[in-house]
Amino acid sequence: MIHADIATKIIAPETSIWVVFPGRGRRYINTFLGQQRIFLETPGIAITPKLVSDFPTIRRHVRMSNAIAEYYLHSESKKFPSRNPKSYQEGPIKNASLRVLASSVRKMFGRMKVGDLVIVPGRMFAPVYFGEVTAPFAASDTLEVQRYGHETIPFRRVRWLNEGVPRTSIPQRLQEFLSKPPAIARVARDPETEEFFRFAFPAYVLADKSAVMMDGPKYDGKNPLATVEANYLVAYFIAAFHAIEIEKLEEFVALDVESAIAKYYEPNLVQSFTQNFNSPGKYGLTAFSAVLGAFVSVGIAVAIYGLTPAQVHSGIEVTNSVSPVDDPIHGDAGIKLDHLFKSLHKKEIEEINRLGKRAKKQIGLKPPVKINVDGK
Repeated sequence: MIHADIATKIIAPETSIWVVFPGRGRRYINTFLGQQRIFLETPGIAITPKLVSDFPTIRRHVRMSNAIAEYYLHSESKKFPSRNPKSYQEGPIKNASLRVLASSVRKMFGRMKVGDLVIVPGRMFAPVYFGEVTAPFAASDTLEVQRYGHETIPFRRVRWLNEGVPRTSIPQRLQEFLSKPPAIARVARDPETEEFFRFAFPAYVLADKSAVMMDGPKYDGKNPLATVEANYLVAYFIAAFHAIEIEKLEEFVALDVESAIAKYYEPNLVQSFTQNFNSPGKYGLTAFSAVLGAFVSVGIAVAIYGLTPAQVHSGIEVTNSVSPVDDPIHGDAGIKLDHLFKSLHKKEIEEINRLGKRAKKQIGLKPPVKINVDGK
């Protein structure tokens, strides 16, 4: 049997997108990345999960933290400020910077949830980093930075999802969200801003849409025909999915690859198909189906693997290691793929294997899918 892990992130409707700046001048970017933590510049603040919903108390703590910060930065010869939050006013804050900081504290420690996407812009021409919140805020989650001696600063735990995305790869319309402080801002989700998920996850499902990014790092830009086999594979498995949906699989598998595409490819299933062969090269498919992205990427992964007809006919089990609990997608994709593979004839299996072998040789085509056959 074939075992395929689609490694696909299922993005919930309530998942938020946050842009977090790593301090003024991005001075804490290395701490963010090295320690898998994000934080605000709030030395000495002492908050708990319960306190963050009490805005008057947050105002007291922010005023106290500001006084402590000022002591370290400008007033070391003066008396150390009070560490008792009740020594500070709880009323509205007139200073604009402090008012924004108080709001930022509530956002990071009260509203940011496990699973939310965190985007951290580097300096102007540096990469942009994408992470995921991994744990609820706990009062014990504190760190120290040299700038403020041994003062504790609360943080949120994150997992970085990649090594950074070149800023030039991000559309200009989205870059506008990466250049405007405050220290933390929630990005309203809409079809445009949800494109941020594409830079965070190689494969994801969003409501009734799916997207998958496939690597093609070997393309050197010298041969315009080098991508032909990869394009045929993408189109073939989209056509196969459509044939299954309209209950025409028996007719589909009787055709060669080119004829099957000509008859059953359905462009209305595809929102976009992109090829970006800068370094590293990428194929991107966004589909108007929650299942199609996984279906296509597993199909291509099997073609690249080069299985025998007997192995292809042995059946397939699809799992999802990235979102194992809340994923209904892998089951549906697995049923459709199993139906397809058990129906393919020897000739068609050999044809898609040739396309897979050629695509791997020409451009290094690699979907974000892990294939294991009979435990090997």
